[in-house]
Amino acid sequence: MVDPQEFKKKIEVIIAQEYKVEFLGKNFDQIVKLVTESKAEKMCAWLEEVMQKKIQPIVVGSKKQYKQWSINELLTFRYPFSIENTEYRILFVKVKNSIYIEFHLGDHKYYDKVRKDLDLKKS
Repeated sequence: MVDPQEFKKKIEVIIAQEYKVEFLGKNFDQIVKLVTESKAEKMCAWLEEVMQKKIQPIVVGSKKQYKQWSINELLTFRYPFSIENTEYRILFVKVKNSIYIEFHLGDHKYYDKVRKDLDLKKS
């Protein structure tokens, strides 16, 4: 079992930026508690690859507004995983050439909602 606060601190250390990233998701802490240490290590390894620009982001050309940015100013990174036959997703959001703003963790229903908000899903 992974401690949610330690998991968030580890993510913040990997990101290493002054701007505070938001950890979002319905049941974020409960999901993290279900994650094994080896899965958490894989997530952190994925995040390190994102930071090293080894993973291609999802880019959307939409001018739709998301918080104080337009969607076309954002880069989104996706990491799928499962726990006991339940699918989960991480969506990690960054402002182009700038800061990381959000780390979403949730089930498929939550993931679909965030995708709609970020204009990654049209229906």
